[in-house]
Amino acid sequence: MRHCRKILILALALAAPAQDLPQWIILLARVKSHLRQELARLTDCVCLETIRRDYRPAGGRMRPLDTIRLEVLSTGQHEMFASPGDRKFTEGHPAQFSAGGVIGDGLFALLLSDIAAEHGPSFEYRGFEDLDGRRLARFDYRVPLMISGHTISVSGVTATVGTKGSFWADEKSFDVLRLEVHAEDIPPSLPIQDALTTVDYARIRLGERDMLLPVGGDYWQSKFSGEENHNRIEFTHCRLFAAESSINFGPEDPSARSRKTEVVARESEIARELPAALLVTTRLSSALTNEMAVGEILEGVVAGKVSYRGSVLIDDGAKVHGRIRRMERHTDGRNYFIVGVEFTDVESAGGRYRFYADLQDLDRPEGVEWTLRKTTGNATETTYLTDLPGVGSFFVRGSRVELPKGFRMTWRTRTLAQ
Repeated sequence: MRHCRKILILALALAAPAQDLPQWIILLARVKSHLRQELARLTDCVCLETIRRDYRPAGGRMRPLDTIRLEVLSTGQHEMFASPGDRKFTEGHPAQFSAGGVIGDGLFALLLSDIAAEHGPSFEYRGFEDLDGRRLARFDYRVPLMISGHTISVSGVTATVGTKGSFWADEKSFDVLRLEVHAEDIPPSLPIQDALTTVDYARIRLGERDMLLPVGGDYWQSKFSGEENHNRIEFTHCRLFAAESSINFGPEDPSARSRKTEVVARESEIARELPAALLVTTRLSSALTNEMAVGEILEGVVAGKVSYRGSVLIDDGAKVHGRIRRMERHTDGRNYFIVGVEFTDVESAGGRYRFYADLQDLDRPEGVEWTLRKTTGNATETTYLTDLPGVGSFFVRGSRVELPKGFRMTWRTRTLAQ
């Protein structure tokens, strides 16, 4: 009853003159309206999704399980998946791409659609909080079981659960930059104690469009048995597509229950894939600093010709385009940043190519390191960064990042299927 009263109060308030409304209600209405517009623009965007799965048996330690890569496309109502490099996306759960284990879904767009809904969720304003150096408005929300569309599948059992959580929004851009979702009202048929999802979002430029996209998130699931599963999910190499949809029916049963929707995605701007194992050296066209945000555009040039089978494939000075993938500041006894760079395409006289490559080497001005070492007494602790396909990550020691124009990075190309 308490939550129903909140919904009624919000509905009545939105009907009142704007000058009579509390500022948080005006902000919430603008955030939701803005979010609906952003979600409507995701219908022709595809991203590469990398899922690193960990598992902890009852009484044991968390250990790596496997890594799954797939491509995800949002239709606005559903998330559709394909194997990397495939152009045929199908409805279904991402678990169909693995032999077993737990996989979280909905991080690309569906969880955001819950809070953007016109009716259903109740909201509570929690004030402003500092999040990664930004002052953001926090709202708590709840979607009751009776109107929830959130489902969880465990051991062949699928059931609907209610959700509650929080989101953090920028008061000027109205962008939602973080979302946290807890499952609640979990039915007895599901042998789980808790399920938690967190997602971080950033504004990323694709072609001529500036879009709010997920950059990464986590899914945690714990069972009454003491088992625990963790997914670390990253979204990279997003690009725009034109999609053609079709509905296929089973040969024996043409009922709606057996139909299967497929989407064939075609790149809106044709870009060829580079051969694997090419070494490409890039230099930044402008300085990269810690004042820049995740998702901000980066540009560079290729330093030196790149040949393939005796012919020049990429010209010296060819332009490369990308974005900042990580800019994380840490102060856990040591001041340092984790910086991630993602180049996505290169323009040469021969045409435009998708740039999908792993960082092999880079300039080493003072403070730039591959690993982070900390010595305590006679013991030395070394911290390594987990490789993320197509993203170059490294440490920068100190209280600021200032990589100069001309900063060099050397990459080795790979294919999506690798």
